[in-house]
Amino acid sequence: MAKDNNDILAEIKANFKKAYDAAEAEYTMMIDDLRFMNGEQWAQSLKADREADGRPCLTINKTAVFHDQIAGDIRMNTPSIKVKPVDSGADPDTAKMIMGLIRNIEHQSGADAAYDTAGESAAACGKGTFRIVTEYASDDSFDQEIYIRRMKNPFTVFWDPAAQEWDKSDADYCFVTEKIDRDTFFEQYPDGSASSFDAGKDSDASWGDKETVRVVEYFKRDPVISKLYLIQYADKTEPEVVDTLPDKTLYQYEVLKERKVESHKLIWYKATAAEILEGPIEMAGKYIPIVEIWGKEINIENETHYRGVVRNMIDPQKLYNYSRSTSAEVISLAPKAPYLVTAAMVGEYQAIWNKAHKKSFPYLPYTPDPKMPGVMPSKTPPISADTGIINEIMVSDQELHDTSGLQQASLGKQSNEKSGKAIQARQREGDVANYVYYDNITRGLRYAGKVIVDLIPSIYDVPKVRRIMGEDGTEQMVQFGEPFVDKDGKSKLYDLTTGRYDVVVSIGPSYSTQREEAADNMMNFMGAIPGTAPLIADLVVGNMDWPGADEISDRLKKTLPPGLLPPEQDGGGQGQPPPGPPPPPDPMMMMEMEKAKVLLQQEQLKAVKLKAEIEKIQVETKLKAMEAAFPQERAKT
Repeated sequence: MAKDNNDILAEIKANFKKAYDAAEAEYTMMIDDLRFMNGEQWAQSLKADREADGRPCLTINKTAVFHDQIAGDIRMNTPSIKVKPVDSGADPDTAKMIMGLIRNIEHQSGADAAYDTAGESAAACGKGTFRIVTEYASDDSFDQEIYIRRMKNPFTVFWDPAAQEWDKSDADYCFVTEKIDRDTFFEQYPDGSASSFDAGKDSDASWGDKETVRVVEYFKRDPVISKLYLIQYADKTEPEVVDTLPDKTLYQYEVLKERKVESHKLIWYKATAAEILEGPIEMAGKYIPIVEIWGKEINIENETHYRGVVRNMIDPQKLYNYSRSTSAEVISLAPKAPYLVTAAMVGEYQAIWNKAHKKSFPYLPYTPDPKMPGVMPSKTPPISADTGIINEIMVSDQELHDTSGLQQASLGKQSNEKSGKAIQARQREGDVANYVYYDNITRGLRYAGKVIVDLIPSIYDVPKVRRIMGEDGTEQMVQFGEPFVDKDGKSKLYDLTTGRYDVVVSIGPSYSTQREEAADNMMNFMGAIPGTAPLIADLVVGNMDWPGADEISDRLKKTLPPGLLPPEQDGGGQGQPPPGPPPPPDPMMMMEMEKAKVLLQQEQLKAVKLKAEIEKIQVETKLKAMEAAFPQERAKT
């Protein structure tokens, strides 16, 4: 039985209260983390007291620097969504075309901004969000396109607190909220009820105030029960799975199995606390198109908490600020160190001596005191920073590194590590400590890929020539939904409505960076085995990014021995003489190959030693942590 608007509104308000209450405390801590990273690092009362007394109140913000290191690594390692066929109805070539469609969606959406914003927010406070939407391609078209949109404020999203999955894919509902002022609300909804802003017995501060009102998008997954049948046709050997039984007057078959299937349809509303503004609208796809990127996660007695790199750095950062402020205060008092004089010495020069602590005079005149012959004015030793203060600065600075997991080497600074291996090992520790942020981006993008793959058959349902994009950024126009003949004269059909496809995500350097690394590795390979240079020179130049590289690569291909290139690159082999018998092994070439083999074994040995050093450092670190904790445990007992 369908619900009326009053029932739906009551459901929205009840579910929003549950979602809001579950998230409020967690969101408050996350927002505090962001404010702290932004420089709000002193308690207002303490800051006011110090400033009133004219005492330094310094903020030497190191949390932002540590976060920037992680943010930079996120941008350098670009995630890539890949699609793989799952069942017999899916086609590997179609999977490649779907990947091309997804790259084009990312390109026209500027998806890198959405990914970076969400990933950097998760690294800072533990949560980042972006969304997937469908919009009309143009004002004069009914064709729709899929877009990836960034969400600058991740705290406008409230989830079903009963959801258990990391990506919230099992959530029954989700809210995306917006607070807008009264004038803007009535511009967008002229027929909106003024009671939206009235305070009453059901009002809640979370729904708005006298100047604003909260408008919510409500995504709701409604269950849909259907049946699945396994049938055996009389004229076929293999049984088939269908969701609707064929007409028995037309086909002869036997039902072998049947079962109930529970799926979902996605319903969307827009509402305030007083009325439904839009909806219900049944959306394309079955997934809630809101993608979360979480930080580090811990569950304590069924309460899940998230944090970023800032949370554990707050106390050492406060200590560092306080110690540096105290040091600055002590140093600032040094010029005010008093002089030891007698009243007779100052005498008629008192006006000059009264300014001696403020101005730098070339000389200070005085009158000798007859009662203290041979004694002249002297300045007390300047105040120096206490060794305890200096030690506290050093300790708190190291604690910032310890709590963030980023040691000096990870930030590009010189530390105790001297050898290249030791530096790499310490950098690797920092990478491992914060790898969860990069890995969580891949998890979020895996869900985003599922949402997009689920939307594509519904949104791109009209046969049409569409643009796809290759991994290297090259564009291609491809026919979808209708058979066509490719350049080789073969019939092709890319059907987006059949088959199931799975999504995987890899993260690594951008394509251009991979090309540069490939060119460098090829150059090193040619140096190790010089005889290979004429055989791979075209590949080396082809991976270089400078004007004319592709043309030079094409010319070099023409100098290759016959039969080395595949037929599609050498004109099908036409006109090429058949390859003769292989030449006898070149002794020099064999020596070079043996040399390369030895070099490879040496590098593998180095890698094994480096791994052992890393494991040793990790074990020593754990032992030190256990030793530090042991006295505390004994004290408790």
